[in-house]
Amino acid sequence: MLVTLLWFLPPPMVCTSQITPVTGSRTETERVALRDAHKNLGSDEWEAKCGGVNTIRRLVMYHPDTVNAQLHTVVLAMLNEVSITMACHGEKIFDLKCPGWLLLLLEKCFAQLKKSMDADVEITAKALLAKNGESNGFIREDVEKALHAMVEFTTPQRSLLALIAGGATHKNVQVRKTTSRFVVELVEKMGPGRILSGVKDVTDRVIPMVAQFVMDPSQETRYNGRRILYTLMAHQDFDRMLSKHLPANTLRNVQEIVEGLKTKGLGEMPHEASSARGGRGPASRASSTVRGGSANSEPQHSTPSRRLARTDDATQESIKNMTNLISANDWRDRHKGITMLLEMAESNTDVVNMNVVKIFDKFLPRLQDPNSKVNLYALNVMQQIIPVLSDSLTQVLSMAIGNIAPNLSSKNKEIYNTAMDIINSLTEHIDGGQLLQPLANQAQSANARSKPDLVIKVAELVTKVYQRKQKQVVLHVLPLLWHLLGATNSSGAVQGGSSSIRTATGILVNSLYSQMGPALLEKATTDPNVTPRHLQLLQEMIER
Repeated sequence: MLVTLLWFLPPPMVCTSQITPVTGSRTETERVALRDAHKNLGSDEWEAKCGGVNTIRRLVMYHPDTVNAQLHTVVLAMLNEVSITMACHGEKIFDLKCPGWLLLLLEKCFAQLKKSMDADVEITAKALLAKNGESNGFIREDVEKALHAMVEFTTPQRSLLALIAGGATHKNVQVRKTTSRFVVELVEKMGPGRILSGVKDVTDRVIPMVAQFVMDPSQETRYNGRRILYTLMAHQDFDRMLSKHLPANTLRNVQEIVEGLKTKGLGEMPHEASSARGGRGPASRASSTVRGGSANSEPQHSTPSRRLARTDDATQESIKNMTNLISANDWRDRHKGITMLLEMAESNTDVVNMNVVKIFDKFLPRLQDPNSKVNLYALNVMQQIIPVLSDSLTQVLSMAIGNIAPNLSSKNKEIYNTAMDIINSLTEHIDGGQLLQPLANQAQSANARSKPDLVIKVAELVTKVYQRKQKQVVLHVLPLLWHLLGATNSSGAVQGGSSSIRTATGILVNSLYSQMGPALLEKATTDPNVTPRHLQLLQEMIER
């Protein structure tokens, strides 16, 4: 009972003499405390072991520099203990609480030490994922909390590669399932631009991994594989990267799955999904169980099931005829098919809503039709149907923006103006939080002619949504800003760009700083993608 209390009481109330000297060298005393805690961690006595865990926890929280100086040794010691769930010593069986406390300590290390944990993230992820394969539900939940902290606070690329190495091909189905769940989180955090950049050990590791996920025996792992494909498929280099990194047989299978995603959409989370703070499945015990004096503060919700009305054969045949016309070789047939879509959207909105992925898979390419008349007509129709189909358009938002944005490069003013009107209509009728990621990703990969308009639109969204979508802004907009800073030389000129890109970058910086304040500079300082030169440029833009 005493050890249980020690875990939750702050340092001033418990054994502070071990780590806070009255006289002498404070640093030396902290080192001694860490050395003694390390010794206690390997003790056969349960109370000593857990006392060592608690001392390290307090040092991590209040004296992180001391822990950082010996971090690798401390991490190895913790992982050695984590590898034992129950151990025999004479007639005594150790309680399960101590391994659980070690996992909570690892979570605390990630949260407090952040990127200092980068160097040990691979061995830590491997040990945690192996532990996740055990049958004890409490241990699995604590493992997943630690993994969530790893994904949240360490460098995303390091975490991604650590997860792939530690769990993507693991023999245990639970380990692969957990790995896929956190990989989804990281892929969405990094965005398709960084994943498909062609950088060694990212693209060439992620593509084969997602091919394994979508073929996995576990329904949840397959679903998470499809989520990754769904995130990546709007990127302009997606097809080329698949062909480059997958063998022919695997490529055909993945391409079939991609076609299914375009036709049927992502679908619902399978019922087998298990809970995790970083996952999307129903909670196993978060809503009802309290352990160790605390309860999960974030309830988990399963994806709501949607009851879709069935359409009769005649309606399905009408949709088929329409989509065939939309993708026909003759531009006049394509024009006629687009007219049919407009009429159906206005007269039978529910049918279009229920079949929006199937229909828009054929319609969206017309927004870049090689025939300028069809191109402009499709853009005009898109603008008209956005208010009518705004709810269902969220299912195809990424692909839609990917086909709308290139029109901002057009020298045809009517096409350019209509494309801008469409983006303005999307921001008016669709929640800005849902638009943030696809627009930011598109702005990052866009060419010099269309990039300024997209960056400015993202800046407008930041102002609208930051107060309620802070995490999304950090995940999706800051990488865009780092990209823009990286493309800017010391004189302020943008490589391959123009003064309008510099102006747009300044607008984005001002928008972010007005919402985030000094936190923007703090994020820049701690992000490995931001060099001192980029940080200087950012400070100069803020001060203008």
